[in-house]
Amino acid sequence: MATGARPCRWECCDEARGRDPAARVGRRPGAHRRRRGVHALRPRAPPELILAQRVIDRAWGLPEGAPPPAPVPGLLSEGRALALSAAIPGAGQLYAGETSGLLFALAEVAGWTTHWLFDRNARREREQADRFVGAPADPASAWSFDRWQKAHPTSDPASLEALYAGDKEAFYNLIVSDPGYIDGWSGPDPNATRTDFQHLRDLSDGSLDRVHASEKVIWLNHMIAAFDALRAARIHNLPIRRNLELHIESSWRRPGPTLTAALERRF
Repeated sequence: MATGARPCRWECCDEARGRDPAARVGRRPGAHRRRRGVHALRPRAPPELILAQRVIDRAWGLPEGAPPPAPVPGLLSEGRALALSAAIPGAGQLYAGETSGLLFALAEVAGWTTHWLFDRNARREREQADRFVGAPADPASAWSFDRWQKAHPTSDPASLEALYAGDKEAFYNLIVSDPGYIDGWSGPDPNATRTDFQHLRDLSDGSLDRVHASEKVIWLNHMIAAFDALRAARIHNLPIRRNLELHIESSWRRPGPTLTAALERRF
């Protein structure tokens, strides 16, 4: 190497790596570059994956031979509160000390009252429709076998008589909906007589629909009252349990007041 020439970067690299630069005397620069390229292409060792697991041994329940824990004074049974309101809405809330059970009890009374009224109206309207149409075996009734057979001499009313004896509702639906039995209706306008009978049956069917709706409301009241009683019992038990604490904090900050509730359970 001539004096004043730039130091070879190979020597700097060798000195940094603890190698002797003199060992490169007589080598071609290209060989060093090729060797460095070969080293760069050599595959590195794959990283080693280390999994660590922490095992905590904890004994649950009471040890053998230990006496059962003493009952906590004032602790309510959540299952009993749910069962009481499921059977009699409002009873579970009163058991938990909440007067809201009176609202569920009033809703239960109102539901059964409306159910009874709608059912009574449905039965009365159905009886009125039956009196209007009369017995089909009577020639003077609103619809009779004799009147229909005179209009259709070749038809046999035996099947209609069997249907009336077996299922009156199906018989009435048939003579109202099928135009082929219009000749069995009485009056100067058989269509008007059939329409009047259909109107009475529609009134009865509407009352029956309201009966079914009131039954659904009653069952819904039972379900809501049961889960509300469970909620009331749990809220009552929160300050009594020794391993549960309810922390409530309030503050006034922009844009408005804030309320923070935290339920802390110790294990």
